[in-house]
Amino acid sequence: MHKLGILGFGGMASGYHYETSKREDVDIKTTAAYDINPDRLKAARKEKIPAFSDLDEFLKQDFDLCLVATTNNFHCEMACAAMNAGKNVMVEKPAAMSSTEIETMIATAKKNNVLFTVHHNRRWDRDFMIVKKAFDDGVLKEPYMIESRIHGDGGSMYGWRDQPDHGGGMFLDWGIHAMDQMLYLIQEPVISVTAVIKNITTELVDDYAKVILNFESGLSAHVEVATFIQQKLPRWSIFCLDGNLQISEISSQYASLVKIKDAHYEPYELLAYTKDGVETRTSKYLVFKKEEEQYPDIEIPQDWAFLYKNLLNALDGKEELIVKPEQVLRCFKVMEAAFRSSREGITVQFDDHYLSEYKKLGK
Repeated sequence: MHKLGILGFGGMASGYHYETSKREDVDIKTTAAYDINPDRLKAARKEKIPAFSDLDEFLKQDFDLCLVATTNNFHCEMACAAMNAGKNVMVEKPAAMSSTEIETMIATAKKNNVLFTVHHNRRWDRDFMIVKKAFDDGVLKEPYMIESRIHGDGGSMYGWRDQPDHGGGMFLDWGIHAMDQMLYLIQEPVISVTAVIKNITTELVDDYAKVILNFESGLSAHVEVATFIQQKLPRWSIFCLDGNLQISEISSQYASLVKIKDAHYEPYELLAYTKDGVETRTSKYLVFKKEEEQYPDIEIPQDWAFLYKNLLNALDGKEELIVKPEQVLRCFKVMEAAFRSSREGITVQFDDHYLSEYKKLGK
């Protein structure tokens, strides 16, 4: 059995991660915790977990996988300390405060011959898995626009999320998930990034972001995250030449699918007005039928523990790691391009050599 050390025993770590390590179908056990907050140390010890406020002592404990779940500004420092101690590392999202820090963590992992990944658990959200299945099964062909939205109605960011020095803000908190999903779905180079990122109800950090990505093939994607939307738009809208797919909520069991059938053009004549008078021109219009259905015909389970199962199998050499560090770096580079686009009011032309780097490793 693999052993887990939790570095930062806060809400997500003491809740989801620790509870996952207690599941019988996940081959790992939490054996140590670290925190500088006495209350969190007390919470760990209440669960019979040896808990430490000294980082060196914590890293001497018997575990092979370290979860780094501190605030974002400490991710790089703590992850590198764990990897230098010979531990495999998974960092909570967002991975760091900059792409430079992610590059440092990747280099540290290679230097110590350990595994490094990030907890992009929302690749296993049901809504995203439905979208990915539709693409993998060829249900949707020739998409020209993919829209992904995560809308909240609660208002301001709160807790560490409204602190700039902790890596707060809606775009880093939820936008990183939406962007990771989009870039995992569309395996082709990004050529440009245009973004608007705003503070609507939160003073210090952003709570609204809209990003337009243009890809090499001509496909475009729209990613929007917001905290103050009182009439939420669909979670996913995908527009293709042969139909549309729409998913209303993250928790949706199925998508609404409209398929275009028997599409063809029919000619017609029209009058066109020129400086020399009126002339007759021939044009054409599209005639088609459409069929509506529910997709898919089976229920897709949602279980974030699939990420843990893949990670542990990767440690055992049984599977390829799904959330690759090169993907994480590429995603953060796109995020940084979006911040720059919004800050400078420009479209950023993106040099997407990171895609080819991680494609060498396989999907």
